[in-house]
Amino acid sequence: MRAFVAYMFAVLAVCAGLWFGYFAKNEVAGKESRRIASKTPVILALVVDAPFSSTLAALGTAVANESVRLTANRSDLVKAIYFSDGQHVEKDALLLEMETSEEQSRLVEAKALLTERETAHRRSVELQEQGISPDSEVQTALAQMHAAKARVVTLEVAIRDHNVKAPFSGVLGLRRVSVGSLLRPTTVITTLDDLSVVKVDFTIPETWLSAIRVGQPVRALSDAWPGETFLGKVTAVDTRLDAKTRSATIRAVVTNPELMLRPGMLMKVDVDRGEAPSRQVPEDALVQKGDKHFVFVVGEDSVARQVDVTVGRRRVGRVEVLAGLEEGQRVVVEGLVRVRDGTEVEVVAVRDGDKQ
Repeated sequence: MRAFVAYMFAVLAVCAGLWFGYFAKNEVAGKESRRIASKTPVILALVVDAPFSSTLAALGTAVANESVRLTANRSDLVKAIYFSDGQHVEKDALLLEMETSEEQSRLVEAKALLTERETAHRRSVELQEQGISPDSEVQTALAQMHAAKARVVTLEVAIRDHNVKAPFSGVLGLRRVSVGSLLRPTTVITTLDDLSVVKVDFTIPETWLSAIRVGQPVRALSDAWPGETFLGKVTAVDTRLDAKTRSATIRAVVTNPELMLRPGMLMKVDVDRGEAPSRQVPEDALVQKGDKHFVFVVGEDSVARQVDVTVGRRRVGRVEVLAGLEEGQRVVVEGLVRVRDGTEVEVVAVRDGDKQ
């Protein structure tokens, strides 16, 4: 009887050991499973050194390559008009003619007087050669002949000044006078613009001056022509800055196919600063708090650590990092909502550039 009782106690002890061992094992497994399940899933990206292209954006105004308001040199009535609104004209094309009847009459009189003075000069020379006329008479006749020639030249210039010609090739604006109108030197007849290329004047802050150089390529856009890009280059940098705004005026010359651009248009100008190697991270990795920026770096131990960074230029999807990171480090780009400093994470994927 005692042996049977002892045997039963032994069986119970073994069963109890197996029971407690099973639950202990399950508890350990449960803890491990909960620990794994508690890790924050994240996607990482590498810190890279790559070329970073950037542009300077500014607003400017289109200006004609050459532009002038045409006026007359004399005051007189309009006799004839030889142009129409918006016409393209070549250099020295006759645009307008004023009345010259009075000047023409004076010119006929002046030429007749010149002929008389030339004849008198020849006669005085002949008489001098014969010893009849003194030298003083020859000199007087010569002076009178030169005066008559000058009078003819003056009247011919006055007649030419009654004609208005195009000083350069270009496109005319609206006609502002009519036949019979009295023109004065201040009266604007029309405008003339050379639109073969267009100058674009835009301003930049003084902090950008080091990034601007003559010959730098630019791209210009206009709301009047959506989708069109006008290419050009920087041709000049103003020698003076505006003392109030601390800004400098830059001039670029851009192409003007089919004369689409007109003086006075508002232009959006992008100046290409070129490419230079720089350290970069995806824009999604950057966290801003106040005026400070930081990222979460994940090491081989799969623990996220907060690292303060200094950022520079930005472009779509990328941020330049000036200090705080090394090439090849891994930063969190997805799952940031649940990540804190010291959080253990589960790496789901690692992006390499734009690939995952």
